[in-house]
Amino acid sequence: MKWKIVIGLIGFILLITLIGTGVYQFTVAEAKEREQTVAIQAEARLKKELALKQIQFDHVFNGKTQYSVFTIEQDGQALRAFVPKTGKIETRRVKDGMKIADVIRQAGNPENIVSAKYGFENRALIEIVTKTATGYDYSYYTYQEGSFIKRLRIN
Repeated sequence: MKWKIVIGLIGFILLITLIGTGVYQFTVAEAKEREQTVAIQAEARLKKELALKQIQFDHVFNGKTQYSVFTIEQDGQALRAFVPKTGKIETRRVKDGMKIADVIRQAGNPENIVSAKYGFENRALIEIVTKTATGYDYSYYTYQEGSFIKRLRIN
């Protein structure tokens, strides 16, 4: 009788593990794969249009338009390239912008920060997502000055 219970529990644990893996594959893994595909296409476009050798992928920024953000070196100068799927590639000098680490330190408790990204949506922005007791705060800062623009709260 005991071996039936043990086999039943092992089967139940395997079933839960299998279901959890399936849910992960259809949600998180698929989103990461889509983001990686966008980044690879953007990097190929960046190499083709600007003929660069030194390119470092930073992240994908989802604003009104989805941009892949890269750090590049052109004419001995460090630049950030904001590459949309279609349209003009925007570049900004790195030293002109605030350091994201400085803006994050000013944004509040680092333990509550879920993510910090920068991108370009009508202007260069830094997006900081923090976890609150009831949900999440999305705070937006100008990249050039680090000044606060707006906050969106999702409960």
